[in-house]
Amino acid sequence: MGIVRRWSSEEDEKLRELAGAGKNALEISNELTRSASAVRRRAEVLSVLIIAKAFRARPSHVATHLERVAIDAIKHRRPFPAGVGPSTLAGMIDKGWIIPEVGRRYRVTDAGVEAVRRKIPSS
Repeated sequence: MGIVRRWSSEEDEKLRELAGAGKNALEISNELTRSASAVRRRAEVLSVLIIAKAFRARPSHVATHLERVAIDAIKHRRPFPAGVGPSTLAGMIDKGWIIPEVGRRYRVTDAGVEAVRRKIPSS
């Protein structure tokens, strides 16, 4: 574990000011040369609300990481990795990417293969 730097009253005030200006934890951390998690923890101690960074939603025709690893597991007849659960599978069935078969097996469709081939859009 590294050295713990105590927060100064000036840093606390800067955190309040930046949070009030609508900055997210990452932006504040860059200003204060602290980690984003340290900024979030200090904001909680000070009861300062920090906005969450807004991420653009991924188009539904592009597979998420969990959907990609699930499709890979189905294709290679391996167990599903952690995080791939009933809701992930149900979403892929709804999208037509996999088809349930007898037992607890699934088959990847051409649409599922294509969803994995699509490039993940950058921010």
